[in-house]
Amino acid sequence: MDSVTFLGTGGGRFVLLTQRRFSGGLWLELDGVRFILDPGPGALVRALQFGKDPGRLDCVLASHKHLDHYNDVEVMVEAMTHGLNRRKGLLAVHEGVVEYISDYHWNSVETIVVSEGGSFEVGDVHVDAIPTVNHVGGVGFRFACSRGVVTYSGDTGYDKRVVRHYGGSRVLVLNTIFASGTRSPTHLNTDDAVEIASQAKPELLIINHFGVRMLREGPEKEAERITEEAGVRVVASADGMTVDLEDLSIMGQGGI
Repeated sequence: MDSVTFLGTGGGRFVLLTQRRFSGGLWLELDGVRFILDPGPGALVRALQFGKDPGRLDCVLASHKHLDHYNDVEVMVEAMTHGLNRRKGLLAVHEGVVEYISDYHWNSVETIVVSEGGSFEVGDVHVDAIPTVNHVGGVGFRFACSRGVVTYSGDTGYDKRVVRHYGGSRVLVLNTIFASGTRSPTHLNTDDAVEIASQAKPELLIINHFGVRMLREGPEKEAERITEEAGVRVVASADGMTVDLEDLSIMGQGGI
């Protein structure tokens, strides 16, 4: 089944440290290719908890150098390569992440250093590295497969230059760490998500990567507001939630 599964939906250091929401990243299955994207602390544990086999991974990706996005890269590489006994799969990380990966792991697998504007293919899936703004340096990812385009914003501030890369997405996963009214140049809030949804018009927008204030306000309530104002179907991610890309139905924890 072509799908996106949320191994963790928390964002920011305090949610990470309390595990109020998990920090395992995203698991994508597209045209028979298995990706783990931004495997933060606990990614291996959450993959197993939610029925995913890390030994069947084809690609490990990390968008930038913050702990909640790259911490479990090495352990997922070990799982993908069966304890580094098989040279299989691809490790694709932003250039800022490279210094945090040991030579032992880096030299045990095929690697790509990604930067804005770069692209590569894994099986039949074409992956583009798209820009982010006002953050530590990083990228988002745009996956083109037979079910359409799945786009992951990465951590970014709001900028029309970035939003244009979201157009044509069937599914857009938007890291929306703050609720409405809390402004930050480095991260998106609900107000930004309304603007993005209105411009990009994905079939399904999923807000994700929630900070403490967003959890206090209620991501589901914020998702409803975006739907009302932008006229786009919006879902708040939940730990263990899976989106079936055939019909965009939602399964698992938090499913509606």
